[in-house]
Amino acid sequence: MLTQDQEREFAEILTGLRAHEANLKALADVGKMDGGLAAIKQLPDLLKRNDELHREVGRLRKQMAEGPSKQGVRWIGGVPFVTDDCAKAITSVFILDASRLKDGQALESIIPDRNRRERILNYSAECLGMNLKEAMGVIAKAALDPTTTPLPTVYVPQVIELVWHYGQARQYATVYPLGAGTVKLPRLKAGEDDFGYLGVGTAGMSQAVPEKRVTAELITFTANKLGGLIRIPTEIEEDTFIPLGQFLARYIARQLAKLEDKTLFLGDGTATYADIVGIGKYCSANAAYLTQLAAGNTAPTDATVANFRAMRAQINAAALVDDPAYYMHPTMEALLVTFNTIGTPLIYQPARGGQPATLDGFPVRWVGVMQPYTAGAAPAAFLAFFGALRYWFLGERGAPRIEVSREVFFATDELAMRALERIDVEAMAIDAMSALQTAAA
Repeated sequence: MLTQDQEREFAEILTGLRAHEANLKALADVGKMDGGLAAIKQLPDLLKRNDELHREVGRLRKQMAEGPSKQGVRWIGGVPFVTDDCAKAITSVFILDASRLKDGQALESIIPDRNRRERILNYSAECLGMNLKEAMGVIAKAALDPTTTPLPTVYVPQVIELVWHYGQARQYATVYPLGAGTVKLPRLKAGEDDFGYLGVGTAGMSQAVPEKRVTAELITFTANKLGGLIRIPTEIEEDTFIPLGQFLARYIARQLAKLEDKTLFLGDGTATYADIVGIGKYCSANAAYLTQLAAGNTAPTDATVANFRAMRAQINAAALVDDPAYYMHPTMEALLVTFNTIGTPLIYQPARGGQPATLDGFPVRWVGVMQPYTAGAAPAAFLAFFGALRYWFLGERGAPRIEVSREVFFATDELAMRALERIDVEAMAIDAMSALQTAAA
């Protein structure tokens, strides 16, 4: 028997359940569906994952709001742009290095106003993900040498990507990382013996297999330092950080690419190129890979289509099917189009529809450092190269360094940013490239 109080409490419970009669019926229906009550028990975990999804979407929206530059180097109207963060980092490295030089006097000469100078210093440290005290500590620790702050390694690949876009050497040669200042790699010196049959039918069944030999030699890669200086504008504000960084990134990449191309194609073995021998000098020293115009033909206009075709017979047949191409100055197109008057089909085809220009069906790749087209005399100038450039190695030691020079513009009380890298160029196949050269006289 229930007491009077228990009866009253039980009645209140029943009244409350009647108010949720529709919900209880719906819950019973859910229990009869696939998963039943077990699926309902998983709702807390599902709601938790839903919250995590909302947070991920929020982060994605933030990244999209910051712009597509987060994805790396992008090209707009034919002009490359590194990410905004990379541009800020390059400028920040310059600012923090300048604050270290001459006990801060160097930066004071660039930004005379003290308040603005402090503001830009703090902004530079923030761009590198540090507070000013931490940033100055990095400078004191001398990550590169006693006067420099390193560009964060996360941004170095963007500068390298720009070099890749600007230079033919880095695009088409084989970039090989040098694990030390001097590295030795083997290459074939004089080819190898061919395989052959041991006899006819059963006569060859029990014959000894003759030894096939290769003549190899060791090629020494020596990392040689190269680089240059960039004069920095004297007016720097927070809102100029990104434009200045973009300018510096493009300038550094363009100049490094230009020097790499000159070294690979035109290195003459002198001190100008740190004794590095490029393709031109290599071919002229090995006449089997050189097509030279007849005596008196010292102008680029003297070259004929027969000269260009002769180059193809001077390389190993294997290179003819391994991405072979012509390499020459863009202005040489004025000469190539004249070959189309000889007959059909067209010998020279200009670039169109995303496809490169071709000569006799072989791609033509333009190299800005080579001999331009002219009717004037250009004795012993290299007009074109042909072959599979991948068999030439661009050895690279580490990554480019971006530092600040405190002495070069001392007379004008200015600073300069210095970009350095260490490379070497070597032929890893003796017969993969040929050259076309004007007569010496």
